[in-house]
Amino acid sequence: MAQESYSRVERDTRTRILAGAGRAFGRVGYGACRVEDIIDEAGVSRGTFYKFFDSKEAVFDEIEQAFELSFVHSMEGVVSPEMEPWEQAQALLDGYLRWIAGWRDVARTLWTDPTRPRAHSVNEARANAFASFVGVIGDLASQAQNSQGSPLVYRGILAAISEIGLHVIELPRVGEEELREARDAILQIVVGSLQPPSEPS
Repeated sequence: MAQESYSRVERDTRTRILAGAGRAFGRVGYGACRVEDIIDEAGVSRGTFYKFFDSKEAVFDEIEQAFELSFVHSMEGVVSPEMEPWEQAQALLDGYLRWIAGWRDVARTLWTDPTRPRAHSVNEARANAFASFVGVIGDLASQAQNSQGSPLVYRGILAAISEIGLHVIELPRVGEEELREARDAILQIVVGSLQPPSEPS
C-alpha cells in the first residue's frame, strides 16, 4: 500500500514538473529557459527535478511527445460517418481549437520559438490536424459543386487555420467566446473560398 501511494505521489510530481516546464518554456522561450525557471514554475526543489529529469532537454522531449499524443486523443470520436461534411468541419475545428487553447504555452514554444530543438521541422501534430481538415474541405467543395477547386485554394484555407491557431495561442485569455470567434472566422473563410469566382463585369 505504501509503495502504491508513493508511486501515485511520484506520478503527480512528474506531472507538476512537466506542467511547470510548459509554462516556463512558454514564458521565457526555450533558449532562455533554465532549470531554475522550471523549478520555480513547478514549485519543486532542484533535487526533486533531477530525480525525474537530467536536463531541460529531457523535459522538453517528453512535453513534445505528450503534445503530439494529446492531439490524437483530442480528435478521437470528434466526427462520425453520420455527420454531414459541414458538421464534421465544425467538430474538427472545435476539437482543434480547444486542443490549442489547452496547450497554449507549449504550442507557443513548439510552433513559434526558433530556439527550440528541431525548429526547422514541421510539427507532426499540427500537420496531422491540417491533413484531417483537407479531406473535409474536399467534401465541402464537392457539395458546393466546386469539385475543380484549385489545390492553392486548399492551401490558402490551411494557411488561415494556421494563422488563426497562432492567434489563439497568443491571446492572454481563451474562453468560449474566443474559441467560437476563431472557429466562425475559419468557417467564413472556408465558405468564401469555396464559392466559384465571379466573372468580372
